[in-house]
Amino acid sequence: MARPKEHKPETILAAAVSVFRSEGVNVSTARIAKQAGVSNGTLFNYFPTKQALIDALYVSIKTDLAAAVGSLDDDDPIETRMKVIWEHWLGWARDNREAHHVVNLLHQSGMASSGAQLAGMALLSGPVSVLEEALDLGLLVNLPLEHLGALIQHHLDQAVASDLNDEQATVAFGVLWNGITKQDIRSSKKE
Repeated sequence: MARPKEHKPETILAAAVSVFRSEGVNVSTARIAKQAGVSNGTLFNYFPTKQALIDALYVSIKTDLAAAVGSLDDDDPIETRMKVIWEHWLGWARDNREAHHVVNLLHQSGMASSGAQLAGMALLSGPVSVLEEALDLGLLVNLPLEHLGALIQHHLDQAVASDLNDEQATVAFGVLWNGITKQDIRSSKKE
């Protein structure tokens, strides 16, 4: 006797990425279920509400991104660690354009709950701690951490949208780094 096809939550999450990317986040769960090849009831077996689906998707994408960013060597200079974060994040975004777009869409639309956003931030605590360390050491311009994070995110998003090659991405990192570091820090490097 043939076993019934199993529908894993990953299949539903992948379908949600595709549907959200092409149709926006206000689509019905029925549309996502159809894309996943499952019934709406099956979708709700895994995700009891649309909010649960959105939050699981948001955290799943952030988990994948955090794995791509990887761990950082605390002995490396901050600029080196920031460049590693930039390169790995950008590489992930290039390889996962749909997921990159959808996670930004969920965040910007406010559809990912505050709990999911906090979980996502915790997953990316490495990059956040590098920024906090740079601020504590007085290396960065005097702006709130959230603003600096948003600037970095915008630069990454623009690098992905512009489809920069590796050389251009290195230049873009330099522009970003020079824009967020204090003038006296940049001047002392030239001496």
